[in-house]
Amino acid sequence: MLITYSRPQDLDPQQLDPAAPAADLDPAGYECEAETVDVLGTPWSCTRRRAHTDDEHRAVFGQLGDGPADAVAIAWAYEHGGAGYGPASPEAVHTITVTVTFPESASIGVAADHIAADVLSSFWECDHDHVRVAVTSSTRLA
Repeated sequence: MLITYSRPQDLDPQQLDPAAPAADLDPAGYECEAETVDVLGTPWSCTRRRAHTDDEHRAVFGQLGDGPADAVAIAWAYEHGGAGYGPASPEAVHTITVTVTFPESASIGVAADHIAADVLSSFWECDHDHVRVAVTSSTRLA
């Protein structure tokens, strides 16, 4: 991850930074929601409109912290990103379906969040915003 903008510490909490990128908020309030953690350990999620066409994510102060509510606090992108690489990328999308069937007695330690994390670990960290993992579970009599 590359931080492409971080609000300068020396600005007054309500002062706008003319060097900040546009917030690119959706009028209906829909958000991209890609997540990151800044160098100080603060979690952020992208508040830009859904399906923005580049790989730069931005979070406004309305979420966290002191600053103007609609001003960008942090922006980030990925090393091999750029225009057309984001969630609206024209690249083909691949779907892999895996079905795992096991008896109830073998389910100790099996959890949907662990399965999702294991699948996500197969991808480069910089691709995590673009990989969707859905795990569903059901039980039936044999």
